[in-house]
Amino acid sequence: MVKLPEQFLATRYPGYFWNTKDQWLYSMKIDGILKPIKKVYPNHFNHIHCPGFRVSVGGRRKFYPIDKLKQLTADSYPSTIPVLRHGAI
Repeated sequence: MVKLPEQFLATRYPGYFWNTKDQWLYSMKIDGILKPIKKVYPNHFNHIHCPGFRVSVGGRRKFYPIDKLKQLTADSYPSTIPVLRHGAI
């Protein structure tokens, strides 16, 4: 198991982590590097009402508002990442 630094909280979607210090959402893909996601703001064309982030879950796009992310606590979701050992398949 790999443990993330304390400022990162796991979200309800696997592979996405909320940084409580800089208030930004990060994505961890197959390379294991946390990358910041572009923030989306409301406008006339996108039909959202508050700023947030667009994430992909199972190939489907979802919107994660910043208000929901700010409500996350350390106990909301487990912040450990399982590591598959070689030959364990």
